[in-house]
Amino acid sequence: MINVKIPALNKDIKVDRLINSITGTKQTPTIIIIAGIHGNETSGLVAAEKVLKEIKEREIWVKGNVYAITGNMNALKKGVRYTALDLNRIWTHDHIEKINSGEGDFVDEEYELIAMYSLLKQLMQTEKGPFIFLDLHSTSAYTTPFITISDSINNRKFSYKFPVPIVLGIEEHLDGPLLSYINEFGHIALGFESGQHDDIEAIKSSEAFIWLA
Repeated sequence: MINVKIPALNKDIKVDRLINSITGTKQTPTIIIIAGIHGNETSGLVAAEKVLKEIKEREIWVKGNVYAITGNMNALKKGVRYTALDLNRIWTHDHIEKINSGEGDFVDEEYELIAMYSLLKQLMQTEKGPFIFLDLHSTSAYTTPFITISDSINNRKFSYKFPVPIVLGIEEHLDGPLLSYINEFGHIALGFESGQHDDIEAIKSSEAFIWLA
């Protein structure tokens, strides 16, 4: 459990690796929400915590299951994007194999990857598909909300359900983003850019995105 400063709300919140989870009325599908893979992007954490808490309190029926997972806990605690490596640039097979081999010294983000990888693997072994991954982000400059996807049929089909622009091709210019790694296994994986980092509207947009999903 860590304390995370939320500039948009001028307060701190406590989060664990597993923010919250919901067991729904059916075994499938399973939505996995990832928030805070960059430590200076906190809107997704607040939104995921709030929405899942409200679903439980209002006893809203959910078909399938929902899990919300914290990303770079060490960077979130310090309020920085990352400390040694960008956690959203090291999800490659070579890097993961190196970490799994236990060879060499690890930096903070590699320990974070180990923790995230272990939890994601556990969920995908215990729950039934299809799996839908939602990676919540924000931007340093002001922007209207938009979705980023690797260009696959299942990603397009699901992303068309949201009334925001869809940006294709970003992953082609990035090495090792989490969603590209997930896409290799055929799962639906959407990135959502909710707005400027410390703008309360970014939190509201993330909440709306989760509700729609």
